[in-house]
Amino acid sequence: MALDYDRKDCFIVEGKLALPYSYFAGRVGSTFITTLRDKKKIMGVKCPVCNKVYLPPRQTCERDLTDIRDNWVEVQPAGEVVNFTVVRYDDKHLPRKAPFVMALIKLDGADTPIVHILDGIAPEEVKIGMKVEAVFSSSPTNTILDIAHFAPKKPEKAFVSERTPAGAKGEEPVISQEEKLLKERRKAMSKKVIITAALAGAATMKNQNPSVPYTPQEFAEEAYKCYKAGAAMVHVHAREDNGMPTHDHKRIKDTHDAIKEKCPDIIVNLSSAVGMGKTPEQRISQIVYVKPEMASLNTNTMNFSIIDRKTGKIFIDFVFENTFTMLQDFGKAMEENGVKPEVEVYDLGGLDNWFLIAKQGFFTKPYNFNFVWGVAGGMAFRPDMFMVLKNALPEDSNFTTCGVGIEQFPAVTMSCLVGGHMRVGLEDNIRIPTGELAKGSWEQVEWAVRIAESLGREPATPDEAREIMGLRKR
Repeated sequence: MALDYDRKDCFIVEGKLALPYSYFAGRVGSTFITTLRDKKKIMGVKCPVCNKVYLPPRQTCERDLTDIRDNWVEVQPAGEVVNFTVVRYDDKHLPRKAPFVMALIKLDGADTPIVHILDGIAPEEVKIGMKVEAVFSSSPTNTILDIAHFAPKKPEKAFVSERTPAGAKGEEPVISQEEKLLKERRKAMSKKVIITAALAGAATMKNQNPSVPYTPQEFAEEAYKCYKAGAAMVHVHAREDNGMPTHDHKRIKDTHDAIKEKCPDIIVNLSSAVGMGKTPEQRISQIVYVKPEMASLNTNTMNFSIIDRKTGKIFIDFVFENTFTMLQDFGKAMEENGVKPEVEVYDLGGLDNWFLIAKQGFFTKPYNFNFVWGVAGGMAFRPDMFMVLKNALPEDSNFTTCGVGIEQFPAVTMSCLVGGHMRVGLEDNIRIPTGELAKGSWEQVEWAVRIAESLGREPATPDEAREIMGLRKR
């Protein structure tokens, strides 16, 4: 019951009462602030389970609730704008006079963005995706404002210190040791070709080639042989003991883990296609459950059938469903769980579909594409169309290729020739170029290595492949 006091019984004093307080940032926040203040370094915390790097740092991983407060890693002071707003009102508690830009910035090496002031550019010129870098405060503030603000990243300095007129003799261009090493590294990596072995697929059976793996142990043995032959990555559709494709989480994880136990270095790329008749939830949930380093991401709904190539007779007629919503939801789920998408492109329309969804900004660079040739419902291999696809790719992209049946080796040869990567394996083709049955995917890897070496390129190791494709080893 409320008591109704008469105002005359109240003693009223007009005035203001100061209530000073101190904000305690906590152990994690204090370490972040003091390192920023004293060393001009931006530190995040990394989850040892899922490898996600959090900035601002926090005590617990939001994915798996792992305690990460002591697992500090340095992130780069440069990154890109992923979103922003323009503050157009003044308030004494705001750090700038209006108008000014508050941006959501994802720094290189971090998986989560940080909110901060963006200065040195007119609000109307700010764009999502623009490169920015931290500008540190000249005097300590003991707050996040020890980063005074972010500003557009300055272009790299030219290697040549002074332009020499054409035909004139002058000094050699001045190149720093760091620039020289970076140039040499890029040159060396451009010679590397990533060879992937697709071990089984959803349709190739032992009655076609007895080397097709079904059990986790068979997958592990085949992956190890491919690794020894020169493959950096294996692409996997898990199977039941009878050879049927499966979406069962445990079976897929058992297959993934058996490969990693037998061959810890190799990259495992799981399929999000799984097999015919699987629901969207069945297709993506197993990727989220296992969290491989990479997974396939298909780009368009299309015919995907089995047809006699000589007579045109249809044996199995099937429509492979990949709606825009699935491309969006599968892509987001992969990126949010630290799984790098390998974007499967069966025709130019599929690539255009990816461009539309990529406008949402959740795909991380570098982008990785796989051109697929020879599916009954997709494009047959044509060198001119290969170059159309290659030239249509966005910046910061890698590309590999695979081909069904006899299109396998012409396609991977061209990819290697024009700077791309190669996928072979019994999922796509059960034979070697001589027409004989392949003894396993590993024998096709040996052929791919020979092709690469004849074109002056070297097979990438798994760690080199990770560097090229932007993967984090699990």
